[in-house]
Order: sequence, then C-alpha cells, then structure tokens
Amino acid sequence: MIQRTIALIAAIVLVTAAGPTWASTGWSDYGLIGEFNQQASVTPGNEMLFFQVAPTTNPSGCATANSYYMAVVTDLQKRLFAMLLTAKTSGKRVRVYVTGNCHTWGYAEIQGVIIE
Repeated sequence: MIQRTIALIAAIVLVTAAGPTWASTGWSDYGLIGEFNQQASVTPGNEMLFFQVAPTTNPSGCATANSYYMAVVTDLQKRLFAMLLTAKTSGKRVRVYVTGNCHTWGYAEIQGVIIE
C-alpha cells in the first residue's frame, strides 16, 4: 500500500514537472507591448520569443499575468512576430490569444494577435 502511494505521488510530480502547465484559453485585454526577450543560444528556451504586454488581463491563469511567449518557426508564428514588432514600433495596443499552455517561467503561450 505504501509503495503504491509513493508511486502515485512520484507519477504526479513527474507529470506536473515534465512539461508546460495547462490553463485557460482566450483573448487578453488590450495593452502596450513593453519588453521583448530573445534568450541567447546557450540558454533554455532560446527558440522562443518572450514578451510583456501591460496593462492587460490574461485569461490563461499562468503565474506571470502580463507575460507571453511563442516559438518563431512556422509561417503563422513569423507573421505574429511581424505583427508584434509593428505594434511595438508604432505604439499600438494589442490583444493576444493564449493557448492554455504555461511556460515553466509562468508565461502564457500565444497563437493570435489583434492590433488596435
């Protein structure tokens, strides 16, 4: 009985620590992009773009409410990145669509952008 309990606890810890946590999906409120962050090639997450939008309400429930991330690999992701850069340089507010995935650092993954 004790071995089963220990095995169950170990399985729960492995599942929760192994990948991104899950949260809610949907659109954020409008906000201004504050910071872009591209990690150096020697750090974990270097294929991701991290950014902040403030003030905003993020429906994901991730640990860092105004922080987002995305890979920039597919054509869709490259278009989203271009839209984010356009919004940043023009001072336009954005809404982002969160997927429900939370990065280990507490950032919400995005899959859509609306520029006001």
